[in-house]
Amino acid sequence: MNFPNRETVQRLRREYLVGCRIVLDEMDDPYTKIPIGAQATCQGVDDAGNILCAWDCGSGLSIAFGADHCHKVGTEEEAKVTLEWYGKHQSRENARCPRCGCQMEGPTSHHALSRRAGIMICDEDGMREALEDAGILKRMPLMQWAAIAGPEHGEGAWKG
Repeated sequence: MNFPNRETVQRLRREYLVGCRIVLDEMDDPYTKIPIGAQATCQGVDDAGNILCAWDCGSGLSIAFGADHCHKVGTEEEAKVTLEWYGKHQSRENARCPRCGCQMEGPTSHHALSRRAGIMICDEDGMREALEDAGILKRMPLMQWAAIAGPEHGEGAWKG
């Protein structure tokens, strides 16, 4: 097994910030049940360069440096998968809006259902999505939503 040098580990830690979303490209483990394309939340990078993962399927298997391959969520389709997973795990009370990041007071079910993904958003963003669909406002890409962009900028894992 080849271990990375200190600079490589530091680069990986800068690239794979805690909380960023990861997509599996290839895993050199014939016994894993994690499918290609599965998503995880990064829990950090260890001293051996392995990316510590909390997979959406419940596994905690790491991405092994030099053997496995992954990338950060980088497309609208991947962002939609992430948002829909968040939607299934969204807090029932006083959740944060995944689109703007504001606090949604009261039961989450009393707010707006996004037109972009299966997740509840604040009423103001529900109105913005309707105006976007009417052509009045420019559509906000999923990659710019707080739940997707926040962890990419070092804000930690999304806790909606």
